[in-house]
Amino acid sequence: MCIEGGEEVAERTTWRTVMLMALTFQVDDKGQLDPKIRCDGCGGIIENYADGVALVDTPSKLETIRDPVFLCSGCQEIAQRKGDSRRSMPLDHFMLYLLNNIQLTPRVLEEAGRRLTNDTVGL
Repeated sequence: MCIEGGEEVAERTTWRTVMLMALTFQVDDKGQLDPKIRCDGCGGIIENYADGVALVDTPSKLETIRDPVFLCSGCQEIAQRKGDSRRSMPLDHFMLYLLNNIQLTPRVLEEAGRRLTNDTVGL
């Protein structure tokens, strides 16, 4: 509570959380969603997984949560010139690592692909 004009009033606090996600969905000219990865350096879309990396830090404490940083090849080169020593891995390796850790094995992905194909055939 705070005092305003001699009266006790509730504080006027507005919480706003802004989160920028590197994984975005663009809508193509046919209205289909197309997942893309945004570069955290320049904000551009990384069109080809070979043109980018995921930077990951080793947390100093076990309970620390770290968000990966995605960089296009141009921004990665700039980061390396500046002496950025974070660990990095190619985007395809990062995605495989992620899928494995959330237990989306090749077999599960294959089944999901079959279901998706069957669902879209009926559209």
